[in-house]
Amino acid sequence: MNTKTALAITVLAMSMVAGATGAQGTVDPQTTSGWFASRIVGAYQSQAMVRVCGSPGPDTPALNTIIFNEGGTVVATPRFPPQGADGYSRTNDLGTWSYNPRTNRYSVSLHFYGFVDGQFQGTTHVERDLRMSADGNSVSGPVHTTTYAPDGSVILEQCGTATSKRL
Repeated sequence: MNTKTALAITVLAMSMVAGATGAQGTVDPQTTSGWFASRIVGAYQSQAMVRVCGSPGPDTPALNTIIFNEGGTVVATPRFPPQGADGYSRTNDLGTWSYNPRTNRYSVSLHFYGFVDGQFQGTTHVERDLRMSADGNSVSGPVHTTTYAPDGSVILEQCGTATSKRL
């Protein structure tokens, strides 16, 4: 290898490292490991108060039991009978969580499927942005849900707040 080739390879390598290093500051780091991130792991009873986004209300309560697992998965179970009002039933929520050490907040993304009289009615996506209490016994923050029809069109968007207390 001659000097020009070695110099070209060195400049290319340094520019790649500099580019990768410079790009790191533009994206918030998300993690599911480490002591701070793992503080959320456990079972919680949750209560949310939601309404159609942008409307004055009324608020509708949504209750569930939620389990944050080590490694970033989450499962939530609604706290109403499997067969709800008007023949409505739904699956458990399945999703993921991550922790942002820069903001000291958790992000949660869940989804579940809804049925009426056994017929598929659509999918609901739930997004939560959580801050943990100082004692580590609760998390709370805004919640946003979007319900999609089987064809992918939006049926309903709800906004509100939720608090989850450790069991």
